[in-house]
Amino acid sequence: MNTAPLRCLLVDDEPLAHTVMRAYLDRLPGLVTWAGSCYGAVEALTLLRSTPVDVLFLDVDMPELTGIELLRALPQRPAVVLCTAHAAHAIDAFDLGVVDYLLKPIPFERFVKTISRLHAGLAPAATSAPPAATPPVPAVDSIFLKTDAGTERVRFADLRIVEGYGNFVKCHLASGRVLLTAETMKQMESQLPASQFMRTHKSYLVNLSNVERLSGNVLLVGPREVPVGSTYRQEVLRHLHLR
Repeated sequence: MNTAPLRCLLVDDEPLAHTVMRAYLDRLPGLVTWAGSCYGAVEALTLLRSTPVDVLFLDVDMPELTGIELLRALPQRPAVVLCTAHAAHAIDAFDLGVVDYLLKPIPFERFVKTISRLHAGLAPAATSAPPAATPPVPAVDSIFLKTDAGTERVRFADLRIVEGYGNFVKCHLASGRVLLTAETMKQMESQLPASQFMRTHKSYLVNLSNVERLSGNVLLVGPREVPVGSTYRQEVLRHLHLR
């Protein structure tokens, strides 16, 4: 397994993607290092001529030159991970030999798996020297949420209830704050650990550690009452070890 930090370059025209990815990389010291960031494929072409890069995190839909067109233009490529909101590019991507394909919004846990795979796949030639210890991968303990005020890191332990709210969700925190984000309930459920959070209703996810009482079809979560839908009742009972 490769033990040297991987030099990573991000190419994406969305500022939020840079904020989130930089935060993810900063949480993995010893495994990855920041080689630079570009907001377009043409800029990346110039940078790659002079900057050694191990891994290219690449968006697909960009102005002037798409990520796929950039890959086809590179005579020599580092390991490439496509980061896109559209699954339709997968066939083109794997035809071009990408290492991984990440769908936005990218959960940190999924990002860590990609980095682990890259370290295993970019191993140097074997030598007689014993391998150095691999830095431990930190446990995933939080999620990044985009709000009107910017991108905010929320620890799982501080998140009590996720509530569907039209095209948005409300995240109720232990402090009493409520964050409104454009994530969907399905996206939130996929990014929260199933060992910690459960779906109780089509419009509610709750933190199991904050459940105080089940009364009929109502859960008391902290100071709030949350409904239990008939579709989810048996699963709720199972999570609470009541059946």
